[in-house]
Amino acid sequence: MSERPILKNNLRNTRILQNPRISQWKLALKSNIAQSKISLIENCLINPTQREKESLSSALNINVLNVFPDGQLERREK
Repeated sequence: MSERPILKNNLRNTRILQNPRISQWKLALKSNIAQSKISLIENCLINPTQREKESLSSALNINVLNVFPDGQLERREK
């Protein structure tokens, strides 16, 4: 039995509230992330990578921390 991810997100709620007409399919086209993966993320079955968080947030025209409030932005060290 596999463990469920700890990260909770509100991607589905944000997507629907931000633009009720944007389907997972349209979000997939805008974010360049497969619709099936968006479904898994929305159902908290997988955790998105930092790049996916940023891409999804950008496609929704919203700050990444507003979409994934429990997620931490990765620090980029030089």
